[in-house]
Amino acid sequence: MPPSFDERLEAMLQDCNDRVNDLEESEGSEEEMLDALINRGSVLSMMESYTSALSDFNDAVDIIIQMEKEKKRVDPGSFVRVFVSRGELYGDRDQMAEDYAIASTRLGEVGENTKFYDRKKIIRMCTDCCEDLLESGHSGEAYPFLDKLNEMLAGHKDDWSRNRYMEMLNISAQSMTEMNMDNEAMEYFSNAIDIGLSLSDKDALEDTMSLIFAFVSRGDIEQRKGLIDQHLADRKAAISLLEDLMSMNKLDDVSLLVRLHQDVANTYLTLNMVKEAEEHLMREVMLDMDGAEEYIREYVNRKV
Repeated sequence: MPPSFDERLEAMLQDCNDRVNDLEESEGSEEEMLDALINRGSVLSMMESYTSALSDFNDAVDIIIQMEKEKKRVDPGSFVRVFVSRGELYGDRDQMAEDYAIASTRLGEVGENTKFYDRKKIIRMCTDCCEDLLESGHSGEAYPFLDKLNEMLAGHKDDWSRNRYMEMLNISAQSMTEMNMDNEAMEYFSNAIDIGLSLSDKDALEDTMSLIFAFVSRGDIEQRKGLIDQHLADRKAAISLLEDLMSMNKLDDVSLLVRLHQDVANTYLTLNMVKEAEEHLMREVMLDMDGAEEYIREYVNRKV
């Protein structure tokens, strides 16, 4: 019977411990110790031993500082890996953003020949950093990672890259939205939608929710701008995709679908298009029976 994942991690940790101990006893080079601490810290993170992992990455930062004082070259992959990994471990989001910002200073040097990264790992790392920064309210700090993503993805026609490029466009648009750059955000959401639809047409779209997110987000902007026809079109496109997912038993939570039906109904009511509103209100009730009482009270005007 092959070893379990936990057993493999334990074996990896033992190897990492042995390597660190050997380097300490033999007074190995700073670069060797840096790599060993990065490897052990990464394994500890996978094992959810976050305090021990943070200690290793703190020690790795100290080595980087010392090497730079001595005018020794630190591999950019090692540099970025240390600060991104330590940033991920912080509970304080401001500290996380600070470490990500330090990592971004050498992001442009990271490529296929740097340590710890290949093309796909760079793309995944940059995407994760962008999402963390947006979620923590540091959208402005995401731009170096977005620039790197664009460098790594633009012009690539394979399906994997196109899916990642769509994710990048959504993240860029979300960042612009948070900075009140609605026109630019709409353009990026539109590009994401175009790519998503082209991937969907050939059954190569990995995450339908990414396309739904773009339709919903662009629709939110259109609603704020008073572009009612475009808003309704995007809401209906998102509804159609969600209904398709539900029909295939791939939609675990109907709350977004319920909200979109309600939103479309409310928009139609403001236009005095009662029949069209009724269709979406009834669908909302069918999806969420808890909403039936509110529907009857507000729109049928009965007492319950």
